[in-house]
Amino acid sequence: MNKFLISIILLCVSGLAIAQEKNTVEYKLTVGDTIVWRAFEKANNLGYNISNKSIIDFSPLGRAEKLRIIAKKEGRCRITATCDEDTTIAVFIVKKPYVAPAVVQLVKPETQAFTATYKFTPPTDHFFVTVSNPDANCSETFAKIGDEEAFNDGQSIDRFWNIKTGKNWYYKPDAQGWTDDVDWEFEPLGDSFFPLNSFAKDVKTDNLSQYYVGMEKVLDVNCWHFFVDAEDGSVIQYWVDPSNGCTLRRQINNDKPREVTVYDLKYPKWFFGPKFKKSLHDTTR
Repeated sequence: MNKFLISIILLCVSGLAIAQEKNTVEYKLTVGDTIVWRAFEKANNLGYNISNKSIIDFSPLGRAEKLRIIAKKEGRCRITATCDEDTTIAVFIVKKPYVAPAVVQLVKPETQAFTATYKFTPPTDHFFVTVSNPDANCSETFAKIGDEEAFNDGQSIDRFWNIKTGKNWYYKPDAQGWTDDVDWEFEPLGDSFFPLNSFAKDVKTDNLSQYYVGMEKVLDVNCWHFFVDAEDGSVIQYWVDPSNGCTLRRQINNDKPREVTVYDLKYPKWFFGPKFKKSLHDTTR
């Protein structure tokens, strides 16, 4: 059917400006998707104004009261339909189809006889450890001196507490700096934390020769490197500090690893915290 014979005005307009966008609908499509759009329930003397028609294919149905829309390529397109004094706008946002990333199969290195003895003895005091968290695109810090502990999640949580007295503070830089919080409203760091404890928790250590693939340095620590095939088909690698059994790097398949970036196990004294607060409105960390 000839589009012009059914009184459809098709214009390719770049940067079409509308003063008031009433009755606007938005469609999110993937390249190849097809929909049928009807601007008005009842309409005569319809007009269509189409911007950036390279993004979609369109064809009228019936007496042009409907349009068949086929998404052609990535981009944004708008159709303005008019009927007498009424206007309806449809915005089409077209994305490329999702393509799952190719899975690169890891080749397990040749295992070696593990003749050492694995023992997990994590640090319990005077430590300052920072760990990268690629899932949240930040770093987390854990610190402890005596009964005082601190945690920072690299985003919005910055806390300091005393596991003996229950006193608890949070850091609020835009107002009062270190600020008192409700006593005991915190979770102590406990015996250890992720990822330091991951190898000890994840892996049976009775036959480590089936996983051991050699030595490799992390943060200047010559670590045991273990390559573990998980039951679900994934591969988990661990780089473990021989001196205490702590995992300094843990990686699943080809994902970015959780990795220790600051590893101070002889942290002598606090250089931040509520004890350094000089006044109510001191915002110094």
